[in-house]
Amino acid sequence: MMTALMLDDSFSARPRNRETAQPRPQPRQHAISIPARTFTGDFWFTHRTPDRLWFALGDVAGKGLPAAVVMAMIQEELEHRIVSCARAGCDPATTMMRLDAFLKPLLPSNRFATAVIGWLRNDGSLTLVNAGHCPPMIVRTDGSIEEIDSTGPVVGIVPNSRWTSATITLDPGDLLVLYSDGVIESPSAAGVDFGTAGIVRALPADNCPVTVATAIVDAATRHAGRGVRYDDLTVLVIGA
Repeated sequence: MMTALMLDDSFSARPRNRETAQPRPQPRQHAISIPARTFTGDFWFTHRTPDRLWFALGDVAGKGLPAAVVMAMIQEELEHRIVSCARAGCDPATTMMRLDAFLKPLLPSNRFATAVIGWLRNDGSLTLVNAGHCPPMIVRTDGSIEEIDSTGPVVGIVPNSRWTSATITLDPGDLLVLYSDGVIESPSAAGVDFGTAGIVRALPADNCPVTVATAIVDAATRHAGRGVRYDDLTVLVIGA
């Protein structure tokens, strides 16, 4: 399910470019990942093919070394599965099911992962699967924002898991923003979470993925102030 977010008046909408004469460039991307401690439980990956950009971002339940061990298993398997599925033309839902089947016999009963897997074609067609992860944001050039809710359960724990793919079209200049829960749950000194509203407030007028990802991470860090970082923080921004 896709939901719309309301923007405050401080957000600067970018003019929508409707020119179609020029061929569209390949999707652009930039990721920033900051561990809370020595080890991280967040994972992300991108893989480019001639006609699309595959992407994934997720988070292992728990913290410290146990979560990092699971993350390392997921990262290696995810890279293998995405490259394999890119060659075979699989749907992202199939990729998620294969990752889930790999993890179930390996994970202890108290471990699971949330994840988003998908692709963005060069023509702007976006297809993704959300396994219980923070809702990805689509930031339109007219200033509107949409969220993509879960399309199936978390990974590695639910029997007979199935996922469906969401398909949306991104226009030139639109952005896809993926992030871990360490971003929105980053607390201030007063105990107030950064939240999705913090992400929206941090969005710059410039739609360069590097600029946007940096702005979000910097704003979340300022929000936390001198407080201890309790969770890993990862942001992946993809531009159509």
